[in-house]
Amino acid sequence: MLSLSPAASHAEAPDPAALRRMADQLVDTGVKPDQIPSLTKPAYLPVADAALSMDDEDQVFVARFPGAIRIYPQRIMVYHEVVNEEIDGVRVSITYSPLSGGLVGYHARAGRFDTSFGVSGSLLNANTVLFDRATGSLWPQLLGIAIEGPMLGTKLDRFPLIWTTWERAARAYPDAMVLSRATGFNRRYGSDPYGSYSSRDSYYNTQQITYPVLNRDNRLPPKERIAALEQDGLYYALPHSVVRREGAVNFSLGVTPMVAVWDRKLATVRVYERIAAERTVDFFIQNDKLLDKATHSEWSYDGEALFGVLRGAVLPPVASMDCMWFAWVGFFPNAEIIPRQ
Repeated sequence: MLSLSPAASHAEAPDPAALRRMADQLVDTGVKPDQIPSLTKPAYLPVADAALSMDDEDQVFVARFPGAIRIYPQRIMVYHEVVNEEIDGVRVSITYSPLSGGLVGYHARAGRFDTSFGVSGSLLNANTVLFDRATGSLWPQLLGIAIEGPMLGTKLDRFPLIWTTWERAARAYPDAMVLSRATGFNRRYGSDPYGSYSSRDSYYNTQQITYPVLNRDNRLPPKERIAALEQDGLYYALPHSVVRREGAVNFSLGVTPMVAVWDRKLATVRVYERIAAERTVDFFIQNDKLLDKATHSEWSYDGEALFGVLRGAVLPPVASMDCMWFAWVGFFPNAEIIPRQ
């Protein structure tokens, strides 16, 4: 569960000249700022009520706040791309970029300013470019760094989100509140203009990239789903398919030991720092259970030791980002794939 205190970001921002070069490559789609309207002060429904308009395999995004769990249906998010929230006095933004499959949670603070975000209409690497309402600076959604405007070079602090299906989310979080279709806008929330994630011939599953990208890399298929990570100025990609196959992948980013686990209940990747009781632990899957090698304590996919010597220990969550490979490597040509290829 995320803390509402923004964590310090470890990655160093690119130099201002590099950011300005990115700004020069922005693609004008013809969509004007706020023509894709972000949501502010959204309405919510209990799970039982929201279920009336949801199918089991509908994609949803989950945010776990202290004392509150929110579910955001992808078929609403595709028409708005940003939900601006305030939880216990802290501003956050849930952001989704359909063309790049990017899902990122941000603390909505740009420099010294509490703010909210809107959709500029421009793209970079087919990734949504946001603007903050405090200064009008431009922020590629996956980059999380202002590439133009008064906040040039400023970084946003992230928090983890969970991408899963409605059936799995409703079962795991029956007391959650679900983003309502009563947004005040007239949209066809029962359909997705880009097709369906379950359809093999939709935009999401073909390898066609609609807009220009700054860099192409064939180490992975263009639209391979990855957990994207940054640490100490370096950038990494964990293919979901590999984590699913292995169950648990132990690795280190710089000096920080981490583990990516395949959450079988939610069918998604979760990433944690693998430090418990002030020591580094390795994880493995045995008989569908997540265990650590040192003590064989059993852990939940939420990063808590349930049984064994380490019972009660909690792994710090890592704010990885879901996205398509082509978009991440478009920003970061030197991104390293984990496990190492």
